[in-house]
Amino acid sequence: IRTMHLCEVAADFAISVLKPGGHFLAKTFQGGTENDLLALLKRNFRTVHHVKPPASRDASVELFILAKDFKGRQEPAEGE
Repeated sequence: IRTMHLCEVAADFAISVLKPGGHFLAKTFQGGTENDLLALLKRNFRTVHHVKPPASRDASVELFILAKDFKGRQEPAEGE
């Protein structure tokens, strides 16, 4: 859970400093807590992908999230 929090903080930072068209890549671990992060990224980037490089073992729960083409700063949705 702490790793996911770090990814969320990094994503918030990226959204605050990236120029439109920028990309964000984070390594985290599967565990059901990544949905909020994915929702945040999908609102702010044109595409969001899960990436598992060939060097990553099949049994590993590591997850790379690649968000591409930052849309630019958006007004936060109500409740954020």
